Amino acid sequence: MIYKKNIVLIVDAYSIGSLIAPAFISRGYECVHVRSTAEVNGFYQAWLRTGDFIHDLLYRSDAELQQALSEYNVQFVLAGCEFGVEMAAHLAALFNVERHNNPAHAVRWRDKYQMHEALSQAGVRSIKHFKSDSLPSILEWVKEHNMLPVVLKPVKSAGSDNIHICTQVSEIEHAFEVIKSSRNIFLESNETILVQQYLDNSDFKSELLLSKSKDVDIEYCVNTVSVDGLHYVSEIIRVYRTRIGASPVHDYNQLMCPVDNADVYNRLSSYIFCVLDALGIRHGVGHSELMIVDDQPVLLETAARMPGGIDLSAYTRALGHNQLSLWIDSLVNPQAFLDYRQRPRKKLYFHSSCVFLIARQAGPIKRTPDITAWKAIPGVHSIKIQDEGVLKPTISLENSPGHVFILDSNRANIQNSIELLREHEPSVYREMLI
Repeated sequence: MIYKKNIVLIVDAYSIGSLIAPAFISRGYECVHVRSTAEVNGFYQAWLRTGDFIHDLLYRSDAELQQALSEYNVQFVLAGCEFGVEMAAHLAALFNVERHNNPAHAVRWRDKYQMHEALSQAGVRSIKHFKSDSLPSILEWVKEHNMLPVVLKPVKSAGSDNIHICTQVSEIEHAFEVIKSSRNIFLESNETILVQQYLDNSDFKSELLLSKSKDVDIEYCVNTVSVDGLHYVSEIIRVYRTRIGASPVHDYNQLMCPVDNADVYNRLSSYIFCVLDALGIRHGVGHSELMIVDDQPVLLETAARMPGGIDLSAYTRALGHNQLSLWIDSLVNPQAFLDYRQRPRKKLYFHSSCVFLIARQAGPIKRTPDITAWKAIPGVHSIKIQDEGVLKPTISLENSPGHVFILDSNRANIQNSIELLREHEPSVYREMLI
């Protein structure tokens, strides 16, 4: 029997959060899992690794949890995924961990309306926004602001869940009914609907080599780690999204080089640090998504968690670190993290792209995917592909059948590999369904 008094609480260790406990275990810590809810989407439930925890507890009340952990000292509390963010903030304050964010600010990290309200009040560039449970109210707001196209989405969700780009009133009416009658990917009811101005996005003028198609959206992801309000960008990723119907679907991304893309790093860091301050994220990780409009960054959303479903080893190989490793460092040895934060940026060891798989076929999966041809594509680092259940046509990040990471010392070579992958992709799905 081994007893260690100091423990780590991980709230909802699903998706990328399933890797947090192993990272702490490698540092000698014991971890306890806290479920914020008993009802979890099957997609997330499959990620949970209960063997990594000395206890797996369902939160029912503060008193019950405090009693269950009365023999321990809770040293750190971390959110594993989006729907654990507010509970993690609450528990960090409850157990009075040394460094924790104000839990009163946590609603800003999940409710996208409150998020942009906070930015507006702080004087930080933000999107025009409105929310309501009434379709007439939404239509009146759109008319009053003469704002078409617009984007309708759940107030709380993640990825590209139920995002609708609407160019006319009939599309707004349809999107409202679809969102209102469904639950988000965390199985929460969509009581109110968020409507935002559509951003006519492009790229920084310094980065835009060719005119951008109207059917392509360019988005940047900025991942951060913070200690005492001092922020550090772990990586910046440029994401290309294509349109399938009215839905924006992830196509592929590019990891930005801190040296070769220094202007992007400097401009996005400056803006995102203001965003984090406005949202009250002084400690821990942030995952921010934004677009460039008129050569200026504008936030889509910031989450107080890591991005989901990525291969951390690709970023470790390309950058020499990843967001999780920096997050753990910032907690167990804050000064070492702050020292690392001051070091000069280095060039990428490898360029990296994640290709998001897009299925246009549908049906029960009858065969294990044959990815032999993909394995032979130059630069392929890792492949994640759905191999059971029902293959669905891709209309969002959540029902993409997987992704492929490609690394190479030359970015042009990666583009060639992406083209090869897309060329083989339809036949892979076709053979899975036979």
